Amino acid sequence: MINKFSIKPPIVQSAIAGIADKVFCQKMLNFGAGMVILGGFPADKLNYEASLKLENRGRTEFLPPTNVKDFSEWSKNNLILSKLINNQMIAVNLRIVSIDRLSKMWLNTLENKIDVLELNLHCRQNEVLSIGGGENLLKNMSILSKLLFEISEIIQGVKIGVKIRGSSVREIEPLIEVLETHPISYIHIDLMVKGENRANLEQLGAVSEATRIPVIANNSVRDIEDIKKMFKIGACAVSLARPLINKPEFIATLIKQLEV
Repeated sequence: MINKFSIKPPIVQSAIAGIADKVFCQKMLNFGAGMVILGGFPADKLNYEASLKLENRGRTEFLPPTNVKDFSEWSKNNLILSKLINNQMIAVNLRIVSIDRLSKMWLNTLENKIDVLELNLHCRQNEVLSIGGGENLLKNMSILSKLLFEISEIIQGVKIGVKIRGSSVREIEPLIEVLETHPISYIHIDLMVKGENRANLEQLGAVSEATRIPVIANNSVRDIEDIKKMFKIGACAVSLARPLINKPEFIATLIKQLEV
């Protein structure tokens, strides 16, 4: 079955832990982003405890309430955004390694508030890796498959995407095989090349050729020519994050250039 997921305009604001909150993402919607991604948020007990440790050592993290009453109020105030145009999408990036009371609360709450849930297979912080989360989820396909099944059973009214770190994927075929057995709307791939100021376009091509699941290309988007190269190689959309922190209007510039 052909995946009909598409993003228009095909430029995405990616999640940034501790930064991509409601105010930040609303600004990106106002600038015309095709999709914005809130988070990442810790969505189960183990990830919440990991985020506490990250914050204690000086990293900026999101730490939403963990009780139902306070979380319900928090979600109304922090997850509801206003779309500039109807086809824009709102996503939330979650760190999950298990379905527990906290993650069920998250998933049940998101059903009526967002368009897309993005599962974080990308984080490389030791506190998250130590619980089997982030990019470590890519090391055990059976655990990943079980998690995707459980998530999709709970949150049936929301599309599901995955954010992966390309440098952590040594063999793409086993991952694609797992993802294609689940209702995955897109693969969001960080194409960073360690020690080099460029995106791994060869890997983008390999992933795009290996699957019909749409691919969002992330990292090293500096100008419209970078975007056109990624589209030519097979990306359905591109994303950027940190360049928007100091220059949020940059996303509007790229969209305008893309439409010319």
